[in-house]
Amino acid sequence: MDLNIEKYLKDIELVIVGGESDKNARILNYAWVLDIRNQCVKANVNFEFRQCGTYFVKDGKLYKLQVKDLCRQAKLANINYNI
Repeated sequence: MDLNIEKYLKDIELVIVGGESDKNARILNYAWVLDIRNQCVKANVNFEFRQCGTYFVKDGKLYKLQVKDLCRQAKLANINYNI
């Protein structure tokens, strides 16, 4: 699902992205995370990827992650943007 937030980024200091956790969590697609990040970089707005989702798609592959690993995996992605 594409989400264009560029028009809302004026005067925004930080955008935070993260997936849902639990057995009923919706799938988080990493391509979507990167798209939101790119919009933030373009607008020169801080961006943080706080946690993956329990169900996480990267490069077309679906992963099921344990809740205890969600924040660590997001940090390992190393995609936060700070101005």
